[in-house]
Amino acid sequence: MQSQWRGGSAAPPQARQKRPALLSKRDLQGWLLSFPAVLTMIGLAAVPTIIVLVGAVSPTGLSKLAELSQAPLFRQTLWNTTVWVLVGVFGSMILGFAGALALQRVGRRFSGMWRALLLIPWVTPTVAAATAWKWFYSRDYGILNLLLQNLGIIDEPVSWLTNTDIALFAVAMVDVWGRFSFVMLMISSGLQAIPSERYEAARVDGAGAIRTMLNITLPGIRDVVFIVVLIVTVWTLNSFLPVWIMTKGGPAGATNILPVQLYQYFQTGERAALEALAGVQLVLSMAVAALYVSRARRADA
Repeated sequence: MQSQWRGGSAAPPQARQKRPALLSKRDLQGWLLSFPAVLTMIGLAAVPTIIVLVGAVSPTGLSKLAELSQAPLFRQTLWNTTVWVLVGVFGSMILGFAGALALQRVGRRFSGMWRALLLIPWVTPTVAAATAWKWFYSRDYGILNLLLQNLGIIDEPVSWLTNTDIALFAVAMVDVWGRFSFVMLMISSGLQAIPSERYEAARVDGAGAIRTMLNITLPGIRDVVFIVVLIVTVWTLNSFLPVWIMTKGGPAGATNILPVQLYQYFQTGERAALEALAGVQLVLSMAVAALYVSRARRADA
């Protein structure tokens, strides 16, 4: 037998590779430890999602959705939600991009201090921030009107939260204020990942600020910007507290968006309308989330 191991084709038992077990002891222990968390996530996420989808596609939900689509209030809510998301996303991206560029200019010595100061809106509790902004917008006691009047920009106080033409934009600015810090932080990380040699080469070639921005900066943060836009879109679409605290959907439905309308249906106990509208919002959120997952997988590939 020993000669066969030395000269023949058969290998000694020690040299033979063991066939991997289907589930090792360590893997089994990992699954057992993860099972409570997985079960909790299924209970908190999957089950409510399935219940909402089943209710939305049921005959009652579909008929209620068809009825709601003919109502002027529902069309106004969809329009308000569209404006809300566009203003929120574009405003957050513009301010966040400007803040990230400003952090790049101040240098490493003061960037930490400025980053901490600019992150205050993001870490401030939404309820406290919305309440403070409500007083800031007050027609009679608000600092904003007093400031604009002292600067000579307006002659009389403006009803920021009770004027149907500007209330939605006023509340959207509060959401932008609370969101742009996150955008700034993410884009700042993307800017730091761009090699400095590219900027040095552009400077040697005589490229100006605009050309450098278009050819180096924007392409370098393209993937980061795409992911941030998707995240902010989902957050803005599901934003509820600023509107509810400041206007509760008024005046005359001018700031009524999908999350606020959902809560109003919940308060009045209109289950069919609640399920139909929840299905619409869920589909919109899942569509944006699917884009995010698809881009993330493409980046990892």
